[in-house]
Amino acid sequence: MPSALDTFRKRITLLAGGLLLSLSLVLVTSFYQLTSTRLSIASGESLVNLSQSIANMLSANLMERQREVTLLSSRTSLYETQDLSRLQKTIDQIQSSYKNYAWIGFASVDGVVLASGNGVLQGADVSQRPWFINGRSGPFVGNVHKALLLERLLPKSKDGAPIRFVDFAAPVIGENGKLKGVIATHADWAWVREVLLSSLTESSQKKGIDILIIDHDNRVLYPDTNQVGDIEVPKVLPKNGQFKSLVWQDKDEYLTSMVSVDSPEGSSLGWQIIVRQPLSIAMSAVSEVHELLLFVGVFATLFCMLLAYQFAGTLSRPLERLAQTAKSIQQGDRKITFQSDSKLIEVASLSRSLQEMMASLLVREQSLMQMNVMLETKVKNRTAELEASNRSLEAIVRQDPLTHSYNRLALDEALQNEYRLAQKSPHPFTVIMVDVDHFKRVNDSYGHTVGDIVLQKMATLLSEQVGAKGMVARFGGEEFTVLLPNITTEAARDIAETLREALEKEEVSEGLYITASFGVAMYCMADSNYEQVLNRADAALYKAKELGRNRVVVSAENDEHSERSL
Repeated sequence: MPSALDTFRKRITLLAGGLLLSLSLVLVTSFYQLTSTRLSIASGESLVNLSQSIANMLSANLMERQREVTLLSSRTSLYETQDLSRLQKTIDQIQSSYKNYAWIGFASVDGVVLASGNGVLQGADVSQRPWFINGRSGPFVGNVHKALLLERLLPKSKDGAPIRFVDFAAPVIGENGKLKGVIATHADWAWVREVLLSSLTESSQKKGIDILIIDHDNRVLYPDTNQVGDIEVPKVLPKNGQFKSLVWQDKDEYLTSMVSVDSPEGSSLGWQIIVRQPLSIAMSAVSEVHELLLFVGVFATLFCMLLAYQFAGTLSRPLERLAQTAKSIQQGDRKITFQSDSKLIEVASLSRSLQEMMASLLVREQSLMQMNVMLETKVKNRTAELEASNRSLEAIVRQDPLTHSYNRLALDEALQNEYRLAQKSPHPFTVIMVDVDHFKRVNDSYGHTVGDIVLQKMATLLSEQVGAKGMVARFGGEEFTVLLPNITTEAARDIAETLREALEKEEVSEGLYITASFGVAMYCMADSNYEQVLNRADAALYKAKELGRNRVVVSAENDEHSERSL
């Protein structure tokens, strides 16, 4: 009994349709696998770069906070007398200069708070607090914890989240080498949210990108679980600086990257930055193209099958030659063409149709290759944008936002570099500490806006006067630092005197003139670190204050009691 397929028209129709469908599936599948792999790698590397950028910013911020506390603990002159008013003033200035310092205080060796920002917890017993216990023996950075003693004393956050702190502490060693107490700060955990929001652009939010911070026990530190609910982190995470596709607690698959945050020296916070993006969103572009190609392939197949059925001939030989031609094309021969010597109109038409079909496939193949090139270009452009963003973030981290001069981080890096050079070659460096005289009066009399203008103009004047001879950085509050490489103490003193005279003559605001005191210190071969040069310059600065302000004082170790004054 003859089968329903025992006709040339039906068999040729099935052959043509099968050929086109096979070629379409091969091309679509190959393209999908290739683009999926490349887009997955590009998206994963993009998440890793974002994780690394955030980790670098957090690490730099932690180290800067630790350096501030360590430097404050090294200013022994603030702790030597029973009158801690100078220490109280310094603490208030520091707390007002950085909004995320929730509390700064100094506790005696017995754990009693003797001085603190705005007098909060003054007289309280903190001897059992971890920061005091660990801070007695060395610099300490504590992990995130909820506020205890300060919870009732500080205002609630706007989003209702519990107040959380990161503690920074350092021991205060007196000139006799004995422990005098512990200086500590509580940094509000809100600063982490600010860092993350500055890193996550609007386009990243639209792409469903989530950022988490976890500790070494995989406990989620950010975001707060009171706001987003409990988040269960997968037990197996990517290695540091890598990414992988993981199924999370909501049963969805996410492209996940992980980068560890470098902890400050002497601490082991174990923080890790997790950045994840739903795999469906990350691969959405490829999926859309895949669906479109499948639709076009199916449509083209059906169309060509109809043509084959309409124009199939009844003679076997011409059809066999055409079938052999189709088989050669299927095997990868792109140069062969559908040529027929048959005089039958049906066979000739079928030959032309198959030839057009081959041309259409080649056109689609070229189109797929062009689309692949376009995707590669987009990946390169996105990578370049991320690199530019990282460079911009590095510049922002090293710039003071108010005066646009260098900040403490940039200064510490430059001092460390000059210290290393000075150890290897006879090219010492000099540090000038500058502090505005009676700056509090300016704020009290003219307002903080004028005070900010004073600091900005002072930074501009110092930078213009110093020029290429060195660098100017804002040390903190109204205090600036001038770093002069490869210069003698006498030359540095002359520069400081020039700066003092120029500042004295500058009208910083309408009818407002200010003066400043200068402390000069030069690197000595006996210095074990650059902080010792800073400390001598700071001591010389306070000597200038004691002698009446508006003068230049050189550190006694560099120039025995050498000074110039009005």
